[in-house]
Amino acid sequence: MIKTWLPSSKTLLYCVLTISISLRIILALANKGYANDDHVTVSRLIVETGKIPEPQDCWQCYQSKLYHFTVAKLWLLFDLKSDQARFKLAQLLSAFAGILTILICWLAIKKQSFNDAVKLICFSLVALNPKLISINAQTANDSFVILFGTVVIYSLYQLMAKPTVKYFFILILFSVLAAITKTNGLVIIIAVILVLIIKILYTKNYKFPLRKGYLGGLLFFLFATTFCVGYFGEYYGKYKKYGKPVVFNTATGELPHLFEKTNFRNPGVQSVIGGYFTFRIIDLVKNPVISNDEHVYPLHRTSLWSQLYGRANFIYFDNWPNGPWQSSDPYMMAFGRVAIILALLPLAFLLCGLLMAFKAWFRLFFKKNNLFNTHDDWIFDIFNLGFAAFIIMFTGFGRDYSFMKVIYIFPGILAILFPLLKGCAHLHQYALKNKLVARLFNVAIITLLLCYLIPVIDLIIKLPDSPGISLY
Repeated sequence: MIKTWLPSSKTLLYCVLTISISLRIILALANKGYANDDHVTVSRLIVETGKIPEPQDCWQCYQSKLYHFTVAKLWLLFDLKSDQARFKLAQLLSAFAGILTILICWLAIKKQSFNDAVKLICFSLVALNPKLISINAQTANDSFVILFGTVVIYSLYQLMAKPTVKYFFILILFSVLAAITKTNGLVIIIAVILVLIIKILYTKNYKFPLRKGYLGGLLFFLFATTFCVGYFGEYYGKYKKYGKPVVFNTATGELPHLFEKTNFRNPGVQSVIGGYFTFRIIDLVKNPVISNDEHVYPLHRTSLWSQLYGRANFIYFDNWPNGPWQSSDPYMMAFGRVAIILALLPLAFLLCGLLMAFKAWFRLFFKKNNLFNTHDDWIFDIFNLGFAAFIIMFTGFGRDYSFMKVIYIFPGILAILFPLLKGCAHLHQYALKNKLVARLFNVAIITLLLCYLIPVIDLIIKLPDSPGISLY
């Protein structure tokens, strides 16, 4: 077998960790309050009024408010008065959450039996992902829910080997924190419940004590999350006041038709076929950014999977927020196009891994294997299915292209990482059989990572000259 020409994995790991951590901190310090949505107003209202805002008090006030409350209390603790000081603290808080997220991802990866090159490649794709870096440098609640979701999935995976009190309490605590940070944290809770039910049924372990079985843990999980999430996430309060537990300030429309194209607000999903059964890679390469115009926009803006793919692989693809986070630089567009093309390789890893998971479930139903007793990787399939269902449902009701955000499924990033690892390992072994293919494989991955990073560095360079935004 031909060896790759990469330096030692340990050296490269430290390089990736150093770069990924540094970029998060530097971008968080350089950013001047620019964010995908205005979450700082929520924190400002908490500071000024001493109360939790009602959904109608500001644009993002409908959100669960753990992140906003934490930011507000830190502003008060450090007696921060200026806008930029407040922005920097809130952004550094997101960066810290992002750093913890990638460290937990590595902790999970290094325990696996894949070879070092595969582990390093997949970890690099996550740690240096431009969208994950960007959201980790913004004043937004997404970094919190991504971190909490990652902790939950990691804890649940550890719990599958043996029930322990420690991991049950970690599981409950961070599931609650995820759901009172952002609504997509509820997907985490539902997935955990399903996993525990399946584990109980197939292991026939009905013991109640937390140290011996899963039944007691499931019942305690149900009780704790129902009470804590309902109360602290304001779901009960919203239901009493507005007749529904989840309130949006963004209008939602009717579900799309199967074939007929209809528009709602700023067109996103126009039909079921066009929205969920297309992948417009050629249009993505031609137009590596989103148009925010209501009437003039590239074809890929109406395709969910195209949008998730583009947003995940190029920091300027979102074309938002206004100002330095937008770019028309032809060189940056070239890097974006190359990233979009080369990212087909990790997409192939992911699809290969998901296909392998599908085959394992298919065999289960024909009694050819016992998926649940052979290994515990099946839990990741539950989370991946849950977040796929969530983003389809969310964009089906929302239909505006702004609902098509890949960050909404990032709380399940650790679950995405495992089929990525399996697919990479499967394809990597074929690449190593031929010297030329092995070198092309490595060149493609390194080039992709460079095309991820160069636009991020370009953004960091531009931010100091930007005017920034105001809290008022």
